[in-house]
Order: sequence, then C-alpha cells, then structure tokens
Amino acid sequence: MRTTTRGLYALKAMIALAGKSSQSQPLALHKLAVEEGISTEFLQQIFYRLRNAGLISAYRGPGGGFFLAKETAAISVLDVLEAAGESFEISPCAVKCSETRKTCSQFPGCEAGSFWSALETRMRDFAQSRSLADLIKTNRPV
Repeated sequence: MRTTTRGLYALKAMIALAGKSSQSQPLALHKLAVEEGISTEFLQQIFYRLRNAGLISAYRGPGGGFFLAKETAAISVLDVLEAAGESFEISPCAVKCSETRKTCSQFPGCEAGSFWSALETRMRDFAQSRSLADLIKTNRPV
C-alpha cells in the first residue's frame, strides 16, 4: 500500500477541520486550503468524497463552510482513507478483504500469501483502531 496525495491530504484536512471548526462555526474551504497548503480545487474533490461518506457536512452561503458530521472519536483513520478512495491492498495474492477483489487461485497453502494477508489485516485493524481524536491528542504539545 502506498497512500496517494489524496489520502494524505484527506487525513490532514480532517484533522485541521476537527481543530478549527464546529457545527456552529464552519470553516470555509478556501481558508482551510490556504492554511493547509492544499489547492482549493483538489480539496473540493476530496471534500466531495468525505461528504458523500457522511464524515463532513456543510452550510452554504455567507458564513458557511465545512465541519465534521460526527464526533472525532467516531471517525477512524480507516474511515477517512477509504472515503478518500485509498486501498489497503498490499498484494494481489492476499485473501480478499472486499467484495470487488479476487483471491489468488494459488492462495490455499501459500505461505507468502498468508503473510501478505496477515500484514494487510493488521494495517486495516491499526487504521480502524485510531480515531481523529487519537491523532489530535498525540499531536498536541505538552
């Protein structure tokens, strides 16, 4: 797995949104884009995906902007990355973790395939076990 720029920016933007916005004080997309060094057009594409996944909401018009649709503890890193279109597939021979993926015909009895499958599962579990709240806590200065 190699995370794309879209996945990196999606997580970065969600962390920033968590710290700088609320339902009563939404954050304008342009302002967030400038503060985080992301092009407005690219961030718009990312937010379209995050909004469709139910992770963020928005108000239109003057004073409008974006805010998290759920509490930070209820949004996992896996939620964000999958909403952005990232994949945790490391190897084509790993056991299928989604309905769209085919299992390698040589997988049964293949030690290498078992390794890749276990690694992929651990990565997914780790991303699922970390919430935005966890990331915010670990990055705050003491």
